Amino acid sequence: MYTKEELIEKIIKIREDIGHDHVQPEIKEIHYENDELTIIAPDRPEKSIIIGKGGWVVGKLREQLHVKSIHVISYTDIVLKKYQLELSLKHVKKIIDNVIPENYIEPFNNLYKLLEKKYNAPYNNTIVSNYIKENIDRQPIENTPVVVALSGGVDSSFTTVLTKALGFNLETVTVNPGTIILPNQFKHNIHNLTTAINVKHTYLETDMTHIIEEALSGKIHPCGRCSNHIEEVVSDYLKDTQKSVMIYGDLLSTGSQSIVKKDDIIRINLPALFRMEKSEIKTIVTNYSVKKIKGYGCPLVVQVHKKYPQYRSFSIQRVLRETRAGILEPGEALDLIKTI
Repeated sequence: MYTKEELIEKIIKIREDIGHDHVQPEIKEIHYENDELTIIAPDRPEKSIIIGKGGWVVGKLREQLHVKSIHVISYTDIVLKKYQLELSLKHVKKIIDNVIPENYIEPFNNLYKLLEKKYNAPYNNTIVSNYIKENIDRQPIENTPVVVALSGGVDSSFTTVLTKALGFNLETVTVNPGTIILPNQFKHNIHNLTTAINVKHTYLETDMTHIIEEALSGKIHPCGRCSNHIEEVVSDYLKDTQKSVMIYGDLLSTGSQSIVKKDDIIRINLPALFRMEKSEIKTIVTNYSVKKIKGYGCPLVVQVHKKYPQYRSFSIQRVLRETRAGILEPGEALDLIKTI
């Protein structure tokens, strides 16, 4: 493989050839594995130099090197990710030692080992995806029932496949308030995914007329109320079925908030626990017949944005939260904001 110095020379030449300013980029580290090259730049400005406007520079570099893909990551982002993964590791160890029932120890140990592997190489975005490929067909570990809240979006779909790969005996549930909140394309994803990996799925019917009416009359932005209602329905289902472990696709609740115990129910925010990024998640779930849903929000949110433009800022703020956390790249966030 090429040295850092050789890559820098190629980047300078590509920038000159396509009319970019002459800049001397810096590269801190390079890693090459499975025909994928990872370039670690010292900071985000250096990362931008290597990527180039519109991704042209890194695209031309990939063509010249004849590699499957190139990932450019800033070292400052890796430092933050590693710190968050360290918090997750410490918290999972504490949970295993003090909270987790004996029958769940094996899958939680699997989780801990995978988390440790990612902590040791936070720049490597293939660790989790490779683990899923290798373990998705494993037999569930006996007496480890968990419920995954599956909405049909990419985050909850990723959560479903990783939960199965870790060895939990899972079932998926979807709260169904009607097509204005759960449209058919999400239901298609749910059917395709649960069929592809052979897991049980149940729709939990519910009435959210009061929330829908208040949203369409301009009294509220629906997302917060909708989320709370869905969690209540799922919690009631756990109590009715006497299950004690609930897994969600939350990306933001990292560290000590990634696993919490409340009212005898253990809640795991799996993507947040592994400090996953949106681009990683999208790449993984496409292997399991899950299609990306374009745009931001459900049909109800779209209607609210049209009728009451003042509520768009609330949705934009939700996108910015994920951007500040490093879950979304600025370009991804901009594309989402344009649809709001």
